Amino acid sequence: MGVVRRTLATAIALILGSGSTAGAAPSGVRPLKGVKTWVAYYGAAAEAAADLAKFDVVVLDPIHHPPLQAVKRHGALVLMYLSLAEVNVNHPEYATVGQEPWVLGPNPRWPEARGLDVRAAGYERWLLDRLVPRALAAPVNGLFLDTADSALELERVEPGRFGGAMASLERVLVALRRARPGALLVLNGGLPLAERLATILDGVAVESVWTEYDFAGKAYRPRAEDDARQRVTLARRVSDLGLPVLTLEYAPPEQGPWVRRLIGLARGEGFVPYVSMIGLGRVFTHTLPR
Repeated sequence: MGVVRRTLATAIALILGSGSTAGAAPSGVRPLKGVKTWVAYYGAAAEAAADLAKFDVVVLDPIHHPPLQAVKRHGALVLMYLSLAEVNVNHPEYATVGQEPWVLGPNPRWPEARGLDVRAAGYERWLLDRLVPRALAAPVNGLFLDTADSALELERVEPGRFGGAMASLERVLVALRRARPGALLVLNGGLPLAERLATILDGVAVESVWTEYDFAGKAYRPRAEDDARQRVTLARRVSDLGLPVLTLEYAPPEQGPWVRRLIGLARGEGFVPYVSMIGLGRVFTHTLPR
């Protein structure tokens, strides 16, 4: 185990040994502050474990993933994916909640995903009592919390119908931290929410800061410069609060110069980059030391 991973392990041991249930990490402790590399992989190929084990932080699908022992053999921290504001129709839990009134229509970009009204009491109980225990049942280090942006966008577009979504997510995440004081929590997106919860989160991931994917044309493109600058500013705001920022860009691996530039841009801002293709079904090692 390298110096960085020994430091991470020590910080996590401090949290686990603190016995705190107050909903915040011990003062000054940021377990992910020293990470240099991270990867998100939602496949299950056993052979992928060899490359995954080279990263500091590994995000996996909680249902289908490579053998965890192989992934963790060099000390990698493993986070399981958990969707906060959507549920896939192929998820085992969909049969339990598919007919609930708080399960909404499909996501136009991901037709198999159904939105969730995060303000519902039934949603909160389902997430905390079923999804979270299921995701943390394996010997892993925490959760990668996705789709908060979906709920925030519903509130922005239809405030009369979905007003209070951000406040509800805030309450749910505070309850999650209190219930699981030793779990690492990384919020993917939802930056306005992350600013409010900086004391209970361990990190934030931000997708497509300098890139964008055209779902209709199935094309990878650079993001407009002004738009990218605004996204960097938002990411810096949570970084300035002490939260490590993990960036996820989408670009074809054969476009080496573009990929290297994306990595350089992220590192230049003090962010931890990963570059992959949409769907995250392969492992790319561009960000690993050569």
